[in-house]
Amino acid sequence: MTTTAERTNRVGLSVVAAVVVAAAEALRLVLLSRLQWEIGYPEIYAFQGVLFTLVYLTYAAVLVWRGRTLLRRMTAPLLLLVPWFFDSFWLMANFLQARGSFDLPHGEWWLWLIRLQMVVTVLCLVAAWGIARRQGFLWLAGLIVPAVLMMVWITWSGRVWESMVGDTFVTDLFMMVSSVAIPLVGCLVCWGIEALSRTARPAQVATA
Repeated sequence: MTTTAERTNRVGLSVVAAVVVAAAEALRLVLLSRLQWEIGYPEIYAFQGVLFTLVYLTYAAVLVWRGRTLLRRMTAPLLLLVPWFFDSFWLMANFLQARGSFDLPHGEWWLWLIRLQMVVTVLCLVAAWGIARRQGFLWLAGLIVPAVLMMVWITWSGRVWESMVGDTFVTDLFMMVSSVAIPLVGCLVCWGIEALSRTARPAQVATA
């Protein structure tokens, strides 16, 4: 009974952690859509930098809070530096381009580089939670799911974006799916693989 209660409590806390991070990302998108025309360009890119940094700090704080050990609490947030660097690069590039001092390259190779970056970003978000919470190594197989989902989403949403470019709702939807929904599915898949491995282990011991 105690074990069941403790497990339920852990799941509840993980749900709270997911809601906190999702709420921070939703708040970022709301503030951005409401204030981007008032702030103007290129100042909006600095504002975006502050907002997404606060979201990453929120996720880092959640990882520290929910990490199983001190080592996990220290190492899991380090993975967030990768997507934070990616976002910082794009904001800086867009800022310089808005000022006329830099031009982003074009071409199919550049698009593939962007897609690769987006896949790496979602993998880092899921792996950070896995390092903080998961046990063993089998959960790493679950990283395949968010990677595939992200590639499918990039392809499908790209077609929608071409037909509805400039629509704020479409932009927010794309960001929420990329930054919240797919990482959340990935975390659940990794958790499911770990749970299955735990239930299979006693059965193997019993038949040995």
